[in-house]
Parts: sequence; structure tokens; C-alpha cells
Amino acid sequence: MERFFSTHRFLQGKQNLEVLLNRIRENKRVLFSFLALGFVFFLFVLSYYGFEYYLRNYRIPLVKLRKVVSQTINKELGKAVDIGVFDFSLREGLIIEDLVVSNEEDFSFNDHMLKVKKVTFRLSSYFKDSPTVERIDFYSPHLVLNEDLNLRNRLIEYAQTSRIKDIRFHDAKLTVKKSDATLVDWKEGWDIDLVRKNKRIFLKYDNGWFWVPNTTRIKGEGEFSETNLEEYQFEFFWKNYPSEEAILLTNFLFGANVQSAVLSGEGKISSNLNSGFVMDGEVEFENSFILIPFFEDYLLEGFRFKEKFHFTKELEEREFLGNDFQIKSHVLSQMAKETLLSRKIEFQIGALEDIFEHVTDISGVVRFPLFGALQGKLELKETGEKNKWFSLIGEVTGSGIKLDSSLFQLENGKLSFQWKPNNEWDLKLDGEIFGKPSHLLGNGSADWSRSKKIDGSYYYPMASKTKLSFQSTELTANDWKPLYEDWKKDTMEEIRERQEKLIPEEYFYQTKLYKYFLESMNFDLGIQITHFYPYRGSKSLGESKGNLSVKEGRFSLNLGLGNSDSKLSMVSYFASKTPNFSLNLNLKEYPWSDPWMTVCGIDLKPTNVSMDFSFNSIGSDYYMLHKDARTSYSLKLFGINFKDGDLVSKGNFDLKPLKLPFNLEFTLNRYSDLDYLSDVVVSSETIDLKGYGNNKNGNYQMTLYGLIGEIRGSLNISEEENKCVIK
Repeated sequence: MERFFSTHRFLQGKQNLEVLLNRIRENKRVLFSFLALGFVFFLFVLSYYGFEYYLRNYRIPLVKLRKVVSQTINKELGKAVDIGVFDFSLREGLIIEDLVVSNEEDFSFNDHMLKVKKVTFRLSSYFKDSPTVERIDFYSPHLVLNEDLNLRNRLIEYAQTSRIKDIRFHDAKLTVKKSDATLVDWKEGWDIDLVRKNKRIFLKYDNGWFWVPNTTRIKGEGEFSETNLEEYQFEFFWKNYPSEEAILLTNFLFGANVQSAVLSGEGKISSNLNSGFVMDGEVEFENSFILIPFFEDYLLEGFRFKEKFHFTKELEEREFLGNDFQIKSHVLSQMAKETLLSRKIEFQIGALEDIFEHVTDISGVVRFPLFGALQGKLELKETGEKNKWFSLIGEVTGSGIKLDSSLFQLENGKLSFQWKPNNEWDLKLDGEIFGKPSHLLGNGSADWSRSKKIDGSYYYPMASKTKLSFQSTELTANDWKPLYEDWKKDTMEEIRERQEKLIPEEYFYQTKLYKYFLESMNFDLGIQITHFYPYRGSKSLGESKGNLSVKEGRFSLNLGLGNSDSKLSMVSYFASKTPNFSLNLNLKEYPWSDPWMTVCGIDLKPTNVSMDFSFNSIGSDYYMLHKDARTSYSLKLFGINFKDGDLVSKGNFDLKPLKLPFNLEFTLNRYSDLDYLSDVVVSSETIDLKGYGNNKNGNYQMTLYGLIGEIRGSLNISEEENKCVIK
């Protein structure tokens, strides 16, 4: 059986072989063609690699060229050079892999100017004694430029004067730095082509397929002259492009500092001997974070708008368009003895809320719910006169202005502000403050001079004269309490921060606030209130008058709190290294509605308060004012009681009189974190106690003697676990 199967397989194999040979005979011409083609291909590959081997080893001196490249870069740029691999191929030409150029004369600081994964040079001929480079390809280069303007100019000049026909960058990244700031930082690689043709250099660049939706893209193309740097024209397009990658260009387009934004738009830029420099275009800013000029602690957050721009060498025109607002800016440069600027701004804002809903402080906490309409036109010119450097004319009007915050409320505001020739102005603001009709009227003048700083830059201090009058039918003191509490919170945070971070004191007369505004300010504000109320629901204390003035380095405020003898006064002489400050508050049986102080966990809420308060200190900031403060006051609280308190008697005392209304008065002197209480008097129909005490961190202790109820003697009051212990 096994022999039978073996014979069968042999016969079947023989039959298959005969079939194969027959097919070969039938298709021998096709088979020989394939064999010939394979042989030719083999000869071609052998010739290719043989020729490449010949050129690499006998024709092209790679070792010498490696040294020449290193020495040339080192000589021309003065930078250290490191070449990883220097090779040659017929397809790519000369090849440099892992090229690194340092920013220094060596690599000790590891500060690189250029890193390239691969560079290829395609030569015009392999047999000439002096072949030229026809094309250079840079693969994944990363160029870092600092403030070396000479280096930048040499690189630009080389691109123009060299005879290389084609320079291409694949997946290129560029970083431009100035001091600690980064002006350009390409996060995604760009493909850039520079092609020389007919004495022109044509530029084309992009970072990917522009048509792909929801991608970050940029592209452009243009040309410039080989011989004249001032002759060029370009077109550029952005889509969802982050401003951080080209912050210098973004700031130039916007005209101020932009923290971050996403740009989409297009533009054209050209320059020639006839028309000069011209740049036109349109760009949309999305998700913008922009520091507000002159108020750098505040920013526009998440704002969206469109800008149309037109720039020439002497003129910058910008038009900002958004949801119900339009702002036009016009800046003209004129040459006299020096360059003088003329600025014009026109704005029409139909809904302030659409802008101010995006305004916040740097912390992102404070918001400004401002509503209404605002329009105006202003023109600011530099005159060239040192003591009257600016000339300002224009008008700003507003209607339906409303500020609805938890700190301050203004409704139905109507604004008229006119700036007349000779830098004189008139102001009128009508509205309702906390629901009460109020008016602010006044006029004045302002002149700006030009002064030079130590570093050679200029600043522009203002000399002003201002006369204002504030009138209101009613003012309720407690309406302003949230504003005071917010100021108090910020003040304590600043004091804590200066303590923890050991921030040095700055001389006040060297601050921008003093130098720019206060040094030559003459300000006077008259205050007249028809009815003054301590709190809502209280009786009117009558008419209240006051005055706020700033003049010759001195600030003073005097405000009467109704027709009673209650008044508030503040005085500061600030034109010194460490300004002095004093505050005095005098209250005479002043109606009161809130708890005044907490003793043993009990809020003491008087019906009336009499007080003579004095605060004196010196310093340029809140921490120094707090540190060097001298505080003293005498106080009398009317109608307080311990009705809701937890009183513990450890002696033979009748505590019922303390749960009925009584009066408390004392004199307080503050030293560091300890308050000393002297001349303490507790009185009512059944209480007549005198003594002394102290307060440390809110824990009161008093030693009293006299009559309480029907018992005469001495007693000590102290706080233990929010309980008043009387011994």
C-alpha cells in the first residue's frame, strides 16, 4: 500500500513539471523580458551606488568640507558649531545631520541659537572645480534669536545676496526673545519656501492645510527684491492662531499690550519707492485677555471683536467693531525737531454692559456691572512745548448709565464732559446714588509737561486745577458700609502680604501716582447733602456739608455728619519720603443700628454712640501706617445689655441689672496688639461701676468696683470659652 502511494506521488510530480515546462516554452519571451528588466535594474542600482561611492570617497572631500562649514559659521557669526554627521548622497546632495550652533563662543551655557535635525545641499555639478549650491533644505530647524540686531541683519542680507536659487524649511520653529520677554514663539512647525527668480525672491509659507476646519493655521506668500530691502509685498492669512506665537505682531495690530488672544483674518503689506510702507487688513480677536491701558490691574477677559487696520509710515488707523460698539483710532506722526504724535479717537458704545461684563481685576474676582450708552470724540496732540506738551479737545456724553454692584449703586446716570481749547474742561454728571438724586458739577484745567527719567525715557506729569461740587438730596451712611468693608479687606490682605514677603517700603514721592498726578494738583470738592441719615429707617440728622481738597502736597477732608456736633476729618501731608496721616472722628449721641463690639461672644448693639477717635501714623503704604499707628479714643455706648449672653457668676452678684439696658464708656489707647482701657464706667439706674481693663485679640478683661443692684464691691470680668465669668 505504501509503495502504491509513493509511485502515485512521483507520477503526479512528473506531470506538474511537464506542465510548468510547457508554460515556460509558451511564455519564454515574457520571461526573458522580466529577467532582462531585472538585470537592467540591478545594473542601474549598482551604477547608482557605485557612482555615489566614487563621489563620496574620491571626488567630494567630506572631511575638508566639514571643517570649512564649521570654520565659516564660526568666523561669520562668532558662534560655536557642532556637526553630528557630514555625509553625501546622490538624491539629497551634501547632508549635515544634528547641526547645532551655540549663542556663545562655546557650549558651556548650553544656550543654542540653531538646532537642525538635517540639512541638505544640492550642488549644480559634481565635476566642476567650484560647484554652486542650487538648493538648501532644512529639516526640523529651531532658530532662537535674541537682541542681536547685527545677527538678524546679516541673516536677512545673506538671504538676499546669496545666489542660492531655492531655500526650503520643513517643520521650522522660530523663537525671538527680548530680555525676559518672548516676542515670537512658533509652537507648530512651519514650511517655508524661498525661491529666487528674475532678480526677485518669492516667499511662501504655511503650517498645514488651511482648509481643515477647527485647526490652527497660518499661510502667506509674497516677494521682495534682491537689491532693495525697502521693496516687497506680502499677503498673510490666520485662522485660530494664538497670539502668544507672535505677540509682537499682535500688539502692533491692536496698538497696546495683549496678554493672549486667538486671531483669524488676513492682511497685505507692501513697500516701494513710490507709495512707501502700506499695511491693510482685517482681523478678529477671540477669547482675548487684554490689559487696560493706564489701569494695568484690570483686564478685558474673554472678549471678542473685529479690527480693520490701515498703516503707513506716518499713519496708524484702527477701527474696532463689536456687539453694539464702534471705536476708531487715528495716530499721525509728524516731524518737527522731533517726531510728534497726533491722536484722534471716536467711539460709539450702545451698550456698555457688553464690554464691562468682560472687565475684571487680575485676580478675576472683581466685576464691573456697568450699563448704559457712551459716545465721544477726543483729539490729543503733542505740541513740542515742554511745559504744555499735550493739547486735548473733545467731548464725551453718556446716558442711561447704571452701576449695579454690591459695593456701589448708580442709576439713571447722564454724563456731559467737554474738553475745550487751552486744556480747560467742564463736567456735569446727574444720576441717582443708592436711589437718591445726586449731581456732580465742576470745571478745571490740566497741563502736561515733559520730563526725562534717569534712564533717558520721558514721562508726563500733570498740573491740574479742579473745582467740583457734589450735591445730593439724601445720604445714608450705612449704604457705604459694603464699600468700607471691601476696602478694609483689601487693606488687611496687603498688610499680611507685606509682612510675609518682606516687601520693602517705597518712598511715596517717588511713586507714579505722586509724580504723574499729585505733585502739581490743586483739587477742591464741595459736598452738600440735604438730609443725612445714619442708617435706613433712622431720623434725619439734617443738612450735611463738607470739603475735600488736595493742594501743595496736602490732603484734607472735613465732613459734618448732620447738624449735630458729629464730624469726620482726615489730614495728610504726602509730599515727603514717609507721608503723615491723621484721622479724627467725633460722634455725639450718634444713632447706631449695628453691633459695635463683641464681648464674651456677645454682640453689644448700642442705640446711640458718643466717641472721640484719633488715629495718627506715618508711612507710604498700609503696612507702615499700621505698624507705626498711634490710636486712642474715648467711647460711650448707650442702651447695651447682656440679655442674650452667657453670664457665669462666681461670687454673690445679682446679674439681672446687666441684662437690662445700661451705658458703657471707656478710653482706649492702643499699643502694638494690646488695647488698654482706662476710665471705664458702667452706668444705669441700678449700676454704677468704675475701673479699668484691656483687650488682646478680642478677649476683654475688666476690673470694676462700685454698685451693681443692691451690692457694692469689686468684680473682675473675663472671657472664658465665650462666657463672661464674673468674680
